[in-house]
Amino acid sequence: MWRKINVLILICLLVSFDKTEGGPIREILLATPLKVILFLDPECPVTNAYMREIKQIYADYSAKGVSFEAYFPMETVTERDIQGFLKNYNATFPGFPDPGMRKATRYKATVMPEVVLLNANGLVVYQGAIDNWFYALGKSRPKATELYLRNALEATLNDNPIMQSKTQAIGCLINMKLD
Repeated sequence: MWRKINVLILICLLVSFDKTEGGPIREILLATPLKVILFLDPECPVTNAYMREIKQIYADYSAKGVSFEAYFPMETVTERDIQGFLKNYNATFPGFPDPGMRKATRYKATVMPEVVLLNANGLVVYQGAIDNWFYALGKSRPKATELYLRNALEATLNDNPIMQSKTQAIGCLINMKLD
């Protein structure tokens, strides 16, 4: 019990002041990297079509301290399938199975590809489509005209408001189990 109390006191002190600067800790928390969570499916044509853009976004923003994680919310996709898929596209961000679709359920992801951008405090600041390249299932523009994820990343990195925090992703459905 004393350990819990000591930890709580320590947390309160850390939240109140930064020991090195004497100012609020808020500035230190803001330096924590943003995180992009990707929901992908190796069998989905839309996911496959987006891999070039996903890799480019990863290259552009991982250099700015943004972390990326891909989750594969299908019961039939194995760790080996995931690693083979990422290797096939020379993607270097980490990929994980989503057993029981816990991550997809937590973030209410409905399709693949779908992205979730978390701020430094772990709060969702953007969720939805990568861009508007696909405007319906099987229908795409020659190129995207709205760069939703890139815009959200830039706004968040520059401490500006995100103009569009939610969009509808287009892709293969995540088959949630109904209990």
